[in-house]
Amino acid sequence: MPERYRVVANFGAAVAVLDEARKVHQAVPLTKLPQLVAGDQVECEQESGATSLRVVKLVDRDGVLSRIDHRGKPKPLAANVSHLAIVSASKPGIDPLLIDQFCIAAELAGIDAMVVINKSDLLDDEQHEQCLAMLEVYKAIGYPAVLVDTKSEGKLEPLITELAGKTVVLVGASGVGKSSIVQQLLPDLDVRVGAISAATGFGAHTTSVTFWYELGSGGSIIDSPGVRQFSVAHLSAQDVRRGYLELVDAAQMCKFSNCSHVVEPNCAVKAAVSAGSIAQWRYDNYRKLAEL
Repeated sequence: MPERYRVVANFGAAVAVLDEARKVHQAVPLTKLPQLVAGDQVECEQESGATSLRVVKLVDRDGVLSRIDHRGKPKPLAANVSHLAIVSASKPGIDPLLIDQFCIAAELAGIDAMVVINKSDLLDDEQHEQCLAMLEVYKAIGYPAVLVDTKSEGKLEPLITELAGKTVVLVGASGVGKSSIVQQLLPDLDVRVGAISAATGFGAHTTSVTFWYELGSGGSIIDSPGVRQFSVAHLSAQDVRRGYLELVDAAQMCKFSNCSHVVEPNCAVKAAVSAGSIAQWRYDNYRKLAEL
C-alpha cells in the first residue's frame, strides 16, 4: 500500500523524501511522472529487496512556482507554496524592478508574496529611511514587508512572525543572505542536510538544489538557488498589469476596460499616480516591464 511522503530535494536521478516520522529516505520516481520539486507530496512504495523507495504517484499540486527555461518552457522550482518571500539586501543591491517581477510571478501563480529587506545592519540612516519608505509602499498594496538582519539579536523576529504557519519559498539574487536566514531559522540545519546526504548518497551542500525544511512554527521554508536574473519578458502587457495589484484596483474606474494606463483619456491609474496614491516608481516599473 503506497504511503505519502514530502519531497525535500531533487537530485535528478533520485529525490529525498520525508515520512511522517520525519525520517529522510531516497526515492526513485517512475519515468512517467513529471519532474518532482521540493514541496511536492508523493506516494511511494517499498519494493522487495530495494534499498530505496519507488515514487508511484504525484499528489495534486497547489501553488507552483516556475521560471521560464532557455527553451521558453515553464520549469517548476517548488510546489505547494503559500507565499513567496522576496529577499533583497543593500549588498549586492536592492532592486525594486526585480522585486516587482517576483510579485508578478507570485500573483500569476496564485501565490501570496512578502518583501524582505535583509542586512539592515549595513544601512546608513538615509538608506534605512529609504528602505522603510519602500516597504511602506508594498505594505499599502497588501504585501507583508519586513526589514531584518541575521547578525543582531532579535532582528529576525519580524520575519519569523510572518512565516508562522506558511509554506514559504525564499527567492532573490545571489548574495542577499537567503542561506544565512535559513541557518538562523534552522539551528540544526547541518544535521538535516547531513541526514539528506546520508539517505540519498548525494552531496547535499550545493547551490544548484532547492531544499524544503519544516519550521518549528508549523510552517515550512524552501531555500532556492540564487536567481541572478528573473525575467517576465515572456509575459504580455495584460499579464504584467495583473501583477500590479494597486493598478488592478484603480483600473476599475478607468473609462476603457482594456486601458493600458499610458495614453488613454480618463485613466484612473494615471490620476492615482498624479495624486500620489500609486507610487511613481511602481508605475514606472510597470511601464518598463510591460514595454509601454
